[in-house]
Amino acid sequence: MLKTLRSEIADLGWIIRTLTLAALAAALYRELRLPPAERTWHGTLVGFVPYDFRPPSPARLLNAYWNPRSDRVVGPQPFGVGWALNLPAAAALANRIMSGVGGGGRPAKRG
Repeated sequence: MLKTLRSEIADLGWIIRTLTLAALAAALYRELRLPPAERTWHGTLVGFVPYDFRPPSPARLLNAYWNPRSDRVVGPQPFGVGWALNLPAAAALANRIMSGVGGGGRPAKRG
């Protein structure tokens, strides 16, 4: 059973790596087929996968990974393809989930 679980996790990792490399190649292809004057080096693939190949600024890095003003748990990566985890929003979501686990039900009967 454990060997099967390890094998399935390894397969999932392979699929994720392959999809990431395919998205990276697609984003580069999309930009390189444009005339040099029209290349922006950022956008979306298939309407929802963000990419950005511009050099990341400290403000974009901070906004991607530490933005307590936003409720969005994930946002565009400051560099590359895919999404970045907004740590304050993720912590707030985990806190809401955990506070609902123990305190949301009926009190136990005493007797």
